[in-house]
Order: sequence, then structure tokens, then C-alpha cells
Amino acid sequence: MNPLELLTGTSSILSDRVRLAIMATLAAATEPVDFKTLLESLQLTKGNLASHIRKLEDGGLITVKKAFVDRKPRTTYACTELGYQEVRTYLEKVEALLRGVSGSDS
Repeated sequence: MNPLELLTGTSSILSDRVRLAIMATLAAATEPVDFKTLLESLQLTKGNLASHIRKLEDGGLITVKKAFVDRKPRTTYACTELGYQEVRTYLEKVEALLRGVSGSDS
């Protein structure tokens, strides 16, 4: 079997490196992460981050919460249970792919 076929069936949303980085950040966070923190930690433009966030939200992988803090708008993001499952599944398949590739070299 072609090793890349192992990734078949994984969420196509996570096949983009930026969305995968966003999900990794949110999955590792112990509390919701705000827009500015994501923007700075991932070194993205506002528009780029916003478009990727929208796709993740539309896919049900994250939740978005908008609130006012000291009269200023604050948007935070958190990983949903589906998001955690998709990240775990994606990483398991990548690990299996890497084990298959490294095992074929010996």
C-alpha cells in the first residue's frame, strides 16, 4: 500500500499546515486562546488567521466566543471534542506513516 494512503479519511481541514498549527495550539491550551495570542504566536496576518479560523469553526473543530472585556471586544477560541478527536486521528495516522517509512528503510 502507498504510505500516503494512510492519511486518506483524515480531516481535509487539517491537511493545511496553518490550520494544523492553529489546532495544535488550541488542543494544547488549558483555556481558550484569544485572537491576538494566536496571531502573534503563529506569525500570521489578521486576514489569513481569520479565514483559517472560519474554516475550522465551520468544520466544528473549534468554538468561537466573542465578549467585551473592559469595553473592548475580545474573541477567544477553544478546541471542541470533535477537534481533539480529529487532531488525535491525524497524528496517529502520521505516526503510522512515519513508522512505515522508517521500517521500510531497514
